Amino acid sequence: MTVAYKRLGDVATFVRGITFKPTDVVPAGTPSSVWCMRTKNVQGQVDLSDVWSVDSRFVKRSDQYLEEGDVLISSANSWNLVGKCCWIPRLGKASSFGGFVTALRGDVSQVNRRYLYRWFSSAHIQETARSFSRQTTNIANLDLKRCADLSVPLPPLAEQKRIAAVLDQVDALRAKRREAIALLDDLAQSTFLDMFGDPLTNPKGWPVLPFGEVCETRLGKMLDAKRETGRNSRPYLRNANVQWMRIDTTDLLEMDFGGKDKITYGLAPGDLMICEGGEPGRAAIWRGEVEDCYFQKALHRARPNVELARAEYLVWMLRILSLRGGLSDHVSTATISHLTGAKLKVLPIFLPPLGLQQEFASRLDAVEEMGERHELHLATLDELFESVQQRAFAGQLWDHEAA
Repeated sequence: MTVAYKRLGDVATFVRGITFKPTDVVPAGTPSSVWCMRTKNVQGQVDLSDVWSVDSRFVKRSDQYLEEGDVLISSANSWNLVGKCCWIPRLGKASSFGGFVTALRGDVSQVNRRYLYRWFSSAHIQETARSFSRQTTNIANLDLKRCADLSVPLPPLAEQKRIAAVLDQVDALRAKRREAIALLDDLAQSTFLDMFGDPLTNPKGWPVLPFGEVCETRLGKMLDAKRETGRNSRPYLRNANVQWMRIDTTDLLEMDFGGKDKITYGLAPGDLMICEGGEPGRAAIWRGEVEDCYFQKALHRARPNVELARAEYLVWMLRILSLRGGLSDHVSTATISHLTGAKLKVLPIFLPPLGLQQEFASRLDAVEEMGERHELHLATLDELFESVQQRAFAGQLWDHEAA
């Protein structure tokens, strides 16, 4: 199918938001007020959990009211978020938007608005639009003039609608898979609480010990970023590599570690890696994913006494303590939040019988196996979605029908 291209600014309009002061925000439901969207509301879907309201007098033009089918864009934000966008559904209340966001409004006689959203939110266009941004000290501003010059592939309106529907269907499958993964996390949490009780209240009266008596703990090595790597160059973990329940080894850095460091800062399967800063207490189990790996000062290594605790039990203990605010008293916040070695060692944790911890670990294995299957399926759907996008916007989605 031959696809025509038109300049974005010829088929859609960028509408700038309203201006007001933070003191102009009024309580929700105030007479003559309107909703006002801001960058916080621009998520994968428009987030209505925390919407400001302002008096309607700040809306100077009728086009500054959001319409169903608008693409709301974060036009002034940090570099990694500028250009991020979401689809505006029927909101049910008069709504406008602030000066740090912009509405992209398609001309329905030329472009299907859902198609326009799918095109602008595609990875390639997002990356291109972001590259147009003007960077200041703390913020990046989307260059709307350059964005307006982007070329939009425009098959006939009926085909645009058909393409948008296909992309919506694949994206809905991705959303369901992500929801299933989130539910598995909830299942693991529920299993922990059912078996052991709330870590904050210890309703089952399990014996309590400080973390330092259950695990041998050590803070990682302070690294000199200026030091050249040489024959002793080894991969190491940093804070960014440790996520809840998993360790990401896709972008490991390397630095020199001497012979004595093998014992002091080396990792062994079963070690618990705990973030010192960033999100203090965030933890995952090292499974030996990379040979001869070390860890830097941003992380604690905790080696459980196998006669007292299983690593799987401890990581979920930390997870639920974190979710319920149980780590807050052990996090220092003088400058930035961090969990010192001393604070970690005295963290009280209750210890159910080892056999019960083992039963939890076995149940967790089954949950994680299901999670891995869902993750693989999601990765396949992500690849399919990307492929369909590329083919659709190149006019190749229906080539098989012409064969």
